[in-house]
Amino acid sequence: MKRVFVFALTICLAGQTYAQKRTRDFLLISPSEKVETSLYNTIEVIDNRDFKENLGIIQVGLLNSKAQVIPEIPLEKQIQQQLGFLVSGEKSDGALTLVIQKFAVAELTGAFSESGFFDLRASLFVKNKDESYQRLATIDTAHINKGMDVTKGLLRHASYIVSHFLKDNLGKSPTDTIRYTQSQVLDFENIEKSKVTLYSNGIVNDGVYYDYLHFRDQLPQANVSLLNNDLTKGFYSPDSNGKLKRLKANKCYAVVVDGLAYISSEGTFYPLYKNDKDIFLTD
Repeated sequence: MKRVFVFALTICLAGQTYAQKRTRDFLLISPSEKVETSLYNTIEVIDNRDFKENLGIIQVGLLNSKAQVIPEIPLEKQIQQQLGFLVSGEKSDGALTLVIQKFAVAELTGAFSESGFFDLRASLFVKNKDESYQRLATIDTAHINKGMDVTKGLLRHASYIVSHFLKDNLGKSPTDTIRYTQSQVLDFENIEKSKVTLYSNGIVNDGVYYDYLHFRDQLPQANVSLLNNDLTKGFYSPDSNGKLKRLKANKCYAVVVDGLAYISSEGTFYPLYKNDKDIFLTD
């Protein structure tokens, strides 16, 4: 799994026309790991996604028919139940609020294999008794599964990611001293994006980025070129002797050539598309 702070998954909405009559359930798996105590005993879940009709589109059957992922038990209720499953002992009286900005699964079929994508972006807050909120944690991750049939593994990993995010924060108190109103919590994603150079700049700077922080702040660490403007020939960057060498996807975080960005994941470069509100990972 690779964590990505700002990247959201594009789902082929056209496929929903064919998926309207086919659905697939999504159920969070009971966690195998638990905590003995928790500072919190309740969690409010706010689905703040732009598109709420389903959790994405997957492929089912031998013909890879499209199906909408629609949980029989609402996702909000499942997450609330998961809080109880995660704690084996005592709970304090703290209250959590989870704001989901992105929760999406998707599958794409290649010539000989399938690729499954899960994209989660959410913010977890502690709700104080005076109705103010303090940020406890955020998650922004893009997970990719590859294989001949990725559906089960994709949904299993999605469940694992959600459960572990909750578990990892049940014993923590907020370190962020800023207090937010409910309206600010609902607009929290835009508040955070306004602080990030990657979003506030109209363009992305050409170059190689070896880590997320340099990419976020738009500080390229090396020059990069695309051999003969051909993506199949790869990206090249000069070494310490000035000789061009091909970049390996697992050796850097992202590259930008002629204003077009590519993120590395699972040993492959994936194009990114940027608009006014978001950055999309494509295939």
